[in-house]
Amino acid sequence: TISDVAKLSGLSVSTVSRVINNKPHVSEAKRQRVQEAMDALGYSPLQAARQMRGSGSGNVAVVVPTITNNFFAQLVDSIERTCSKYAYRTLIIQTYGERAGEEEALNLLRMQHADGAILCAIENQWELIRKFTQYGRLVACNEYNEDHEISMICGRQYEGFQKATEYLLGKGHQRIAYCTGAKALVLQPKGLNIDSDRYRGFIETLSKAGKSADPDQMFTRIHTMEPDAVIAGSDEVAAGMVIEGLANGIRIPEDIAILGVDDQPLASCIQIPLTTIRQPIAQEGEYAAKEMIRQLRDGAEDTIRKELDLELVIRQQ
Repeated sequence: TISDVAKLSGLSVSTVSRVINNKPHVSEAKRQRVQEAMDALGYSPLQAARQMRGSGSGNVAVVVPTITNNFFAQLVDSIERTCSKYAYRTLIIQTYGERAGEEEALNLLRMQHADGAILCAIENQWELIRKFTQYGRLVACNEYNEDHEISMICGRQYEGFQKATEYLLGKGHQRIAYCTGAKALVLQPKGLNIDSDRYRGFIETLSKAGKSADPDQMFTRIHTMEPDAVIAGSDEVAAGMVIEGLANGIRIPEDIAILGVDDQPLASCIQIPLTTIRQPIAQEGEYAAKEMIRQLRDGAEDTIRKELDLELVIRQQ
């Protein structure tokens, strides 16, 4: 029992309870004594009992489309490492880009299997997601909109794509293609949507240079194209273009320059290293995890919006 742990550790029952329930204001030395006593006795508090007492599950759900994407793998790694430092476990849920999968992950809050959820991609409407704040804490990472009820950690996408477009224009490219995922690009006000901010950064930079985006050179599905340069939606897409181009006798970057996004490890390893827009993936994950811990441990009711700079990494093309 908890009393046996208290007796063996030489601490009070209330101190042992605070350690078990991840409460603040307990020294690391006391936490260690409690853990050693629990290990010696084989004591493990029942999850159901903790939930009935309202002390939480000690779990944080981390929701991603797919863990096999290197961007999300790095993001999850940063989140999990940070949560672990504060004695929180992470539950990794893959939605595979499906709305039902995301809603199922959020239901972990309603069922008290997780105290909070860090959403690394958003599939459902914000109105539905917001409803789950009654069951636990939510933090959006790598996603954002105008909602102030949910904390958001994100990169300055507009500025990142502005830098990339300026770079390509500075290299003398006149016809620049733009590739993105299946999401429709809607020109919303700046700061409300990742896809819109990226595209707005691209077309407004062209406009300032006296050029306009060619609608025939904007691709949501990648087929064939004849631009001078292309901004791909990710390093994986860009790398695929490089490999396919070289296989078909296209000179890169002489015939076409290809620019990626994220600065994944493969960006510097392919035959012709990619110039890419580096996202601060590790920092995003760390900030998101710390914001979740702040809300869970301190009971903080206020939310934050943390924006991080993107960097243009110039390589061979």
